[in-house]
Amino acid sequence: MSIRQLSRSYLIHAAAFAPTIAFLLWGRFGPGDAGARWSAAYLAGGLLALPHAVWLLRRRAGSWIALGVDLYLAIGGLLALVSAQAVDLWGRGFGAAPALASVLAIGLAATLLSPLGFIGEPHPDRRQVRRLSAWLLLICSLAAGAALWLRGSPLLGGVAPVLAVLLIRGRLAQQLALAR
Repeated sequence: MSIRQLSRSYLIHAAAFAPTIAFLLWGRFGPGDAGARWSAAYLAGGLLALPHAVWLLRRRAGSWIALGVDLYLAIGGLLALVSAQAVDLWGRGFGAAPALASVLAIGLAATLLSPLGFIGEPHPDRRQVRRLSAWLLLICSLAAGAALWLRGSPLLGGVAPVLAVLLIRGRLAQQLALAR
């Protein structure tokens, strides 16, 4: 794979998480004290997530993990309108668990309602898609539990569970492609 193809692929994948990237950059490097900065980041992320979710549904069918993170941001944006304590609990108090729970909710709906399943890949054997989607639901549930349990550690309770879901989803999608 050339550098150009690799760069293009990276940008295409990054576009699926554009509101999340904006949210994290604003929350980490934006102006003001931490509480106000993260509240503003949730408001901005929630506002960006709404049109982005529509775009994902129309143009990137099967991007369920990104859609789940958009749901997480939209809920966080609504909580930012309610109270600073609610945002603090949602974002810091529970760690990455609410984001993974949102992904889990979207994944469950995708498994039950979409022919692409939670895996997000077309395949002629619907039973195979459901089986692998069930595995991904289990992994996502375990990751949400680990994120809640290890919420004090940004690396072990935040990055690692989310990365595990993304990597395992990719591996299961490869397995589905090989089953053709």
